[in-house]
Amino acid sequence: MVYNSEFVGRALVELGAKVNVPLSELVSFRVGGPAAFVLQPKGEAELCAALGICQAEHLPVVLLGNGTNVLPADEGFRGLILQLSGDGAAPVFQGDRVVAGAGYSLTALAKESVQRGFMGLERLCGIPGTLGGAVAMNAGAYGGEIKSVLRRVRCFRDGAFVWEDARLEQMGYRKSPYAWPSTIVAAVELQLLPDDGTAAATMAECMQKRREKQPLNLPSAGSTFKRPEGHFAGALIEGCGLKGFAMGGAQVSELHAGFIVNRGGATAGDIRALMNHVQAQVMSETGVLLEPEVKGLEALTCIF
Repeated sequence: MVYNSEFVGRALVELGAKVNVPLSELVSFRVGGPAAFVLQPKGEAELCAALGICQAEHLPVVLLGNGTNVLPADEGFRGLILQLSGDGAAPVFQGDRVVAGAGYSLTALAKESVQRGFMGLERLCGIPGTLGGAVAMNAGAYGGEIKSVLRRVRCFRDGAFVWEDARLEQMGYRKSPYAWPSTIVAAVELQLLPDDGTAAATMAECMQKRREKQPLNLPSAGSTFKRPEGHFAGALIEGCGLKGFAMGGAQVSELHAGFIVNRGGATAGDIRALMNHVQAQVMSETGVLLEPEVKGLEALTCIF
């Protein structure tokens, strides 16, 4: 990797980028070394400018929301993290349609939609990611998926952001055509349904299940592995006697074996080693290959 570090550093800092930011502050696992640059762009023009700098200098770049399903490296990242999180663009409701920025909280939007008398997002409340991240992976929980209410996506095409009708036929279980680095989602339009009187109760029930069954008190990235066809990852892992098994500071949750948690002082290497061990053990005992839902930062790295 060769680039003019002086030019890149000056140009990105002028845009508002921070330098040498610990990735442990940006991902929910709370692990990872320093990122060379982190920019939370203020609008599409600034985002395009940052991408232009990276493209001109062949600087590695990663798009990140709340970092809730990402595992970085202990060595850090010698590139730019574009962080689309925080408040994002506040939602605008017009009838049963709502438009919101990609960095807006999915949980916050779900709660507001129910308060306004709509349903469609109530089962997704509690997913700790951004709206853009939810679209990028077709987030779902308790029988609900973002795909069911997605209508339009404002995304990066040929150097500019444009609205396009959602390509729902290309979306499936944790699968979406709007995942980085294929594109960047800047905003989303959803079409909700009138509340039939059950939305608030359904949302409360789903939130209660999360509190009871998920290790929300420890850093994790949510479900570590995708659901294998015909099985549940957590049940397979527990059936192999791995519930509570630890390597370094990383542990298969004692509450839900589908989660790997940072029980304190874990490194990214600890988590990766434990994931590999769980995969190997489950494969050996059941013949089922667990596919990670957590993504390594290297898999998300793009060099234009």
